Amino acid sequence: MTPEDTDVWLLFPPLVESNFGSFFPSTAVLAAYLEQQGIGTVQTDLNEEFALWLLHSRESDRSTVGPRPAPESSAAAAGRWLARSRDRMVGPDGRHRFGPDSPYGHVLQLMAQQYLVDPGEDVLERREPALRAAVPYQDFYDQAELAERVPAGVALFGVSVPMGPQLLPALVLAECIKRLRPDVPVVFGGPALSLMHPSELERLLAAWPAVDAVVRFDGEFPLRELALQAREGTWDPGSVRGVSCLTPEGVRHNEPGAGPAVNALPAPMYPPEALARLADPVIGITQARGCYWGKCDYCDFIELYDGSPPFRGRRPDRFVAELRHLSRSHGVSRFSFITESIPPAFARRVCTALVEEEAGLRWTSFAMVDRRFDQELLALMVESGCEFLVVGLETTITRVLKLVHKSADREENLRFLRDARDVGLPLVVNLIPDLPTTTYEEAMTALSDLEEFADGMRSVSVFPFEPTRSSNVGRAPEQFGLDVSIPSTTTGQAQYALNHLVSNDPAMTQEQRAEVHARYRAFADHVHALNSRGHTPDAGRAYAPDEALRVPVEDLDLFEAESGLVCTNMRTRGRAVVPARAARLLRPFLDGTPFTPRTLTEALTEEVGNRLLANLDRAAMLTAVPASGQVTCG
Repeated sequence: MTPEDTDVWLLFPPLVESNFGSFFPSTAVLAAYLEQQGIGTVQTDLNEEFALWLLHSRESDRSTVGPRPAPESSAAAAGRWLARSRDRMVGPDGRHRFGPDSPYGHVLQLMAQQYLVDPGEDVLERREPALRAAVPYQDFYDQAELAERVPAGVALFGVSVPMGPQLLPALVLAECIKRLRPDVPVVFGGPALSLMHPSELERLLAAWPAVDAVVRFDGEFPLRELALQAREGTWDPGSVRGVSCLTPEGVRHNEPGAGPAVNALPAPMYPPEALARLADPVIGITQARGCYWGKCDYCDFIELYDGSPPFRGRRPDRFVAELRHLSRSHGVSRFSFITESIPPAFARRVCTALVEEEAGLRWTSFAMVDRRFDQELLALMVESGCEFLVVGLETTITRVLKLVHKSADREENLRFLRDARDVGLPLVVNLIPDLPTTTYEEAMTALSDLEEFADGMRSVSVFPFEPTRSSNVGRAPEQFGLDVSIPSTTTGQAQYALNHLVSNDPAMTQEQRAEVHARYRAFADHVHALNSRGHTPDAGRAYAPDEALRVPVEDLDLFEAESGLVCTNMRTRGRAVVPARAARLLRPFLDGTPFTPRTLTEALTEEVGNRLLANLDRAAMLTAVPASGQVTCG
């Protein structure tokens, strides 16, 4: 594709820090459809470029949002460690090694936290706080030299905004490219816009005139019509279904039409040059749009396809054929199935085909706890190449699960965890410890249930409950025990305040909820540490008095604080504070020099020395020296 042949420039803006080291599939899916329709496209992943900007620019080159992170914070530790460990993140061949499978990928994510902006009223109405928060993104776009990259023949800019924290960076991007090419329309689309209330879209379009149109829900058909209009000089977004735009009479919201049949869509068009930058690329492939269950009251992803059937699934044979095609085309063997929850019958047919073909592919998917995922099917999934499943388990409290219309109960959740562990299928488990009406005692009971299965979990993500206005809970909060007359006094990890319902759940006190969140996060850290022990294989055992040990300084950030020496293991995420006296004793060994437990116990007394060893061990700050005496760095 030459610049003159380009009709649409598809851009993916920051900030989706969880997608660093990957290529988000939204622009690849749109590009494939547009190209099939004879509309030339170019794709640019500015989120990945933002990761490199964070990694390689000096602190003095970057603006920061608000106060800088405290020196003892994990974010500050991440910045110090990255400054001396960039070779862990980018290989000698220039390929990015900070993807989801990297033991250090989360470090770059930590560093990005200070740039996250939860879009609220300030963003919507272009207030001063939003403009201040936008400065780092303006700096980034300036360094990205967009002027030299705009395709000469471009007729339309398409900006994909799946996630809430992308909204402000996307709006800044719109202004940047509009200054470069004021004659070219800028079109936004994606879930972050689709979930926005029409009245909020009206305010956004009024405050940010660089955005010419917003596509809501399925984007293929509206984007095609808008691209053709722009290319042919007949620009009239108000005539396109599923589009919101500003007209002389005010903002017009057109009802969406039905989206495309997913089995008729072409294979996504991933840019080879973008995949070539990744150390071990994973390609996303659409399994379905919508959820085959679609009843969870707290979920708003089922609201993303207005105008279309609530669930559109792929045919297994076409899906497997697309896997083969993408694998051959890109030389890639790893795939992420794009779905809210893979249906068991579909999984069985696809896995059987992959095993019979000896395809040698590896894949991951979201899944729901479903009794039809029996042990036999889970074992078949492992045999077919499933690396892990992402499961929205949420809790094990049957009463709460039934209240929000989850499919499974406690017994089924525990059965699923047990069967997956028994067949060797790792799980990425998502938890919401304080779903509506959950009491402190129930949250602790669920945590006790989960702790038994820690060794079968690949990782754990904890999501404090935040009701969204576009979900059933948000539409009828009183039915779920929420009080909207009393503002919430707790904060979770809101990333899209515009869609959040301010409410209070009296089932727990503020102090109880804070403790629950802390306990669950500690459990998540424990699971992460278990899965990072490959670098410290002997952690958790008793050490002989004269055994040679070392501090894995290559993985550590060390910071002198008033409380002592703060040690953060960037691989395992473990943290320990070594008191000043013990820190002085350890200092000669903080270059990786071996020592023995006897060294500590003799200098500190046996009791204190053993306690220090135990604390260092828990935080993965010790590793045994190989018998050869050679120290290796991961």
